[in-house]
Amino acid sequence: MENFFKLVVVVSFVFLVACSNNVSNSNNSSITGNAVVDESQENLLINYDFSSGNTEGWGYFEQNGSGEFSVVEEELEVKVNDSGKEDYSVQIYQDGFLLAQGCKYELRFDAMSTIDRSFGVRFQINGGDYHAYSSNNYDLTSEVQTYTLEFEMKEPTDPAPRLALNLGTPKDLETLEAHKVYFDNFSLVLLDDSNKVESSIENKMKQININQLGYPLDYKKIAVFRGEDVDKTFDVVNIETNKVVYTGDIEKEFINKTSGETNYYGDFSNVREKGKYIIKTETLGNSYEFEISNDIYERVDYDILKMLYLQRCGVELTSELAGDYAHPICHNDEATIYGTTTKIDVSGGWHDAGDYGRYVVPGAKTVADLFLAYQSKPDNFGDNLGIPESSNGIADILDEARFELEWMLKMQDSESGGVYHKVTGANFPGTVMPQDETSELIVSPISDAATGDFAAVMAMSYDTFKSIDKDFAEKCLNSSKKAWDYLNKKSTFQGFKNPSGIVTGEYGDSTISDEYLWASVELYKVTYDKKYHTEIKENYSNKSLGLGWADVGIYALYDYLNIDNDKVDSELFNKMKNDLISAADEALKLSKNDGYFISMGEEYPWGSNMTVANKAMLLQMANKIAENSEYIEAARNNINYLFGVNPMSTSYVTGYGTISPVSTHHRPSQSINSTMPGMLVGGPNSNLQDPYAKSVLANEPPAKCYVDNSQSYSCNEITIYWNSPLIYALTNR
Repeated sequence: MENFFKLVVVVSFVFLVACSNNVSNSNNSSITGNAVVDESQENLLINYDFSSGNTEGWGYFEQNGSGEFSVVEEELEVKVNDSGKEDYSVQIYQDGFLLAQGCKYELRFDAMSTIDRSFGVRFQINGGDYHAYSSNNYDLTSEVQTYTLEFEMKEPTDPAPRLALNLGTPKDLETLEAHKVYFDNFSLVLLDDSNKVESSIENKMKQININQLGYPLDYKKIAVFRGEDVDKTFDVVNIETNKVVYTGDIEKEFINKTSGETNYYGDFSNVREKGKYIIKTETLGNSYEFEISNDIYERVDYDILKMLYLQRCGVELTSELAGDYAHPICHNDEATIYGTTTKIDVSGGWHDAGDYGRYVVPGAKTVADLFLAYQSKPDNFGDNLGIPESSNGIADILDEARFELEWMLKMQDSESGGVYHKVTGANFPGTVMPQDETSELIVSPISDAATGDFAAVMAMSYDTFKSIDKDFAEKCLNSSKKAWDYLNKKSTFQGFKNPSGIVTGEYGDSTISDEYLWASVELYKVTYDKKYHTEIKENYSNKSLGLGWADVGIYALYDYLNIDNDKVDSELFNKMKNDLISAADEALKLSKNDGYFISMGEEYPWGSNMTVANKAMLLQMANKIAENSEYIEAARNNINYLFGVNPMSTSYVTGYGTISPVSTHHRPSQSINSTMPGMLVGGPNSNLQDPYAKSVLANEPPAKCYVDNSQSYSCNEITIYWNSPLIYALTNR
């Protein structure tokens, strides 16, 4: 997953595109003044002549290379100390301009180098595969030259592209000696907009928001209205008969700061007849269509679980089972353990997110959610999901979990018991299908977080599989114990950081005490060995009480509270119960004080929809410990948000509802131009953590910091561990 926790860096993949290559020679000893900047034309770049004396507007990137850049005598000086292994190993760039489809542009600048060399100039998408809209290579000498690149923007309008100048090692060379490159007098101007394709983004946000799937017959049903001038009443209309079946009051004004609007509410819980409906008012218009039926979630239950099968790695996905997302075997080569020449088989598992990395930490959360969902209502899960293991007499949700577990077992070091953090390439892949990512696979070092999570879910696996496959269950238990022993021997725990040269997702959790607690609880739950109980009692803390990939304390609390009463410490049991209920009460309080009834608060982080799904899960888990009808209602409200009761009038689950994401940051979907159904996207991110989001969402309130665009990896990526809490939440709805 390309997100804040995975150290996103810019990697410029080279896709050369034919374009004009104009170079003007100059014998002047100074760069300044060779490329004439026409002040009558708008220059789309800032700080183009460096007369400010600083590098404002320009950025620097390096990977496996080293250098530095600064302004010297009103020229941009780039010192290339080590040209690295790739042409992009040393790069300068500028963002912050727009390229409109159908328009023609001209880039012009002066440059020289202290050695003869070639370099690349690219206008590229600033996310995903970073492919070029236009690019060319040029030769640099010690003589100042003026370079010109003319091109037409043939792809859809991009409000946040990047101009990149690659100063690493050219493709046909091994390295370059240390040298300096100088730039000046940049201009990027629009030459011709006569064929401009107007970009029209239809405003699909409604003034009346409902769950776009609908509501079971006996559920509470609340529509959220917004606006400064709202009606006093609303009508519920059966769209098949076009008759008003219910008229209700619009009431309870709420000033919603997170969405920058005023909300009102209409209760139509009395509508219990099966059918398809809309809500309408004279001033606010219509809602999107919704259904009242007890089986509205039947299909989505299938797809959000089937999504995990479609994320499988290392095996063929047949067209019979995977449809358009079929692909041959991928990522099946042995992987090199970082810093060594040792290769190991780590095939299998799930692709974590929109990229093809496989990570133990988020994989463990996903498996835990599946186990808890199954344990809560085993009769809900059949053996007919349409995966290779279907009809084997085992619930397919467990078969799917086992597929990930088999891979995780390969990630444990057989000698130490520690668990390797992840297996990925050095960089994020381009926009390709899984089988076409063929870069070397690298196993990143053992991490305490991965080891703790592994120990916990392997103990849970024993509990789940002991009556299904005793040998597999015993293997999981032994592996769990070995991982726990690895952690138990350590005097201090350490967080994980990407090693040098690895820029894929970091998942850099630095607080490991909650993982160790979770592992100790799960092992005690299945063994009753006092050494695990001792560690629980001595190390329990009510910090890191979450259900995320980093904070996992709630998993530990919940399963300790499900251990037989005669095997627990009563004082600790009561403390954990109180802490769980306190966490649920806080989620309930947030829901009651939110304009759309979710347990979010004022900030919307990366993966905010995971937070919403996790809070629904937390409320449902707490209800199993201490029944409270308000917990269930609040959980349902969080679910309603994900399917359309939100400021964006969007169902955040692909393929469901009238409006759902169609341009996800998900390489298989991007590769075949068809969005995989049943994926929960990250959702609003008020931190604006990708260039596209920064460009188009800069002035939006937190709850509206969302855009359905594949470049916006901080809003519109998907992950296995965002789906998994939704699986639990819908199971216990």
